Amino acid sequence: MAKFRQIQTSFWSNTYIQEEMTAEDKYFYLYLMTNEFTTQIGIYSITKKQMAFDLGYSMESVTALLQRFETYHKLIKYDSETRELILLKWAENNLNIGGKPVQDLIKKEIEQVKNKEFLTLMYSSCPENSLKNFIGLLIYKNNVSYNETANESSDVSSINLSNFEKNKKTNNNNNFYESSDVPLNEAGAINNKEEIINNNHNHDHNNIYDRDLKKIKEWFKKNEIDFSKKHEDKIIDLLKNNSIDYILNLFQEQIDILKNKKDVKNIAAVFSAHLFKGTCEVNLQAIEQKELEQEKIKNEERKEYQRNDEAIEFFKSLPQEQRLKIENEIIEELKNPMLREIKRNAESVFYLMISQKIKEKIGVLWKKV
Repeated sequence: MAKFRQIQTSFWSNTYIQEEMTAEDKYFYLYLMTNEFTTQIGIYSITKKQMAFDLGYSMESVTALLQRFETYHKLIKYDSETRELILLKWAENNLNIGGKPVQDLIKKEIEQVKNKEFLTLMYSSCPENSLKNFIGLLIYKNNVSYNETANESSDVSSINLSNFEKNKKTNNNNNFYESSDVPLNEAGAINNKEEIINNNHNHDHNNIYDRDLKKIKEWFKKNEIDFSKKHEDKIIDLLKNNSIDYILNLFQEQIDILKNKKDVKNIAAVFSAHLFKGTCEVNLQAIEQKELEQEKIKNEERKEYQRNDEAIEFFKSLPQEQRLKIENEIIEELKNPMLREIKRNAESVFYLMISQKIKEKIGVLWKKV
């Protein structure tokens, strides 16, 4: 049976695509959404070598584009170990529940995914409807440990499969650096404990909380913070929706930030105030460092694209006979005769596709300029 992939016509009028994507970006993104390995769920297996062959690119170019789409555009994730790729925006517009054949296909594709983190990412991007419930149930039946998956990634939303809550809760420690008003009982919630308690009436709720409270009290004592009844009530409230390990890690992170702030005179008091208000301390240095790193990546990318343009401009200034010789060598090396057809119909795209190879071929001449 032939496979078809729908691309909305609004793709070309999308503001982000118009302003942030180069011609090469658009070409690559369309390929990622329409190649023969794509699936109904937007997660599929594909090697870099296959992408390079299909596109007529070098392996280096494919690797650079994958990195650009993952770190700059944030539209995909690629697992080099499982050779799997996920289109992060696919579920929003392209994933439909359909009839039984489509549901059976979705079920089959979910079972074939090796990187379980990708399933959680797909679930979190699904629209809030029966499709999301359907997929959540499939993930659950497929024995996906959403609790473990959430702990492995800072960008993953946890899945409460007991009642398919509409409120998305993210186990993202970095969220605590973005706003001092993030509620502790919602950010990073892992709802496994409450579900276990509700499903096993033989457990003594108080005993479960007593064990966790003991660990919390030991941590408070170690950090020289008085543990009052008000603290206990707040901690029990947090324990209903969060694992003990997550809470302790979060608390330690908050203490470490406070210890590094010279203007904080009473760490215990500030920590307690945040706890009672449901807010948290902000690590401004971490934010600034992250922004600097992102800006550095963007600048490097801009320089790379500028160098590509300069290389192509220099290449076009060479005698025609020399240009044709170099182009023929590149086409033969890439083993992609379709490049000649692309040149005839879209010359600018052709030169973008082989820009990396052009730089290699004219390296010595170009450096002399």
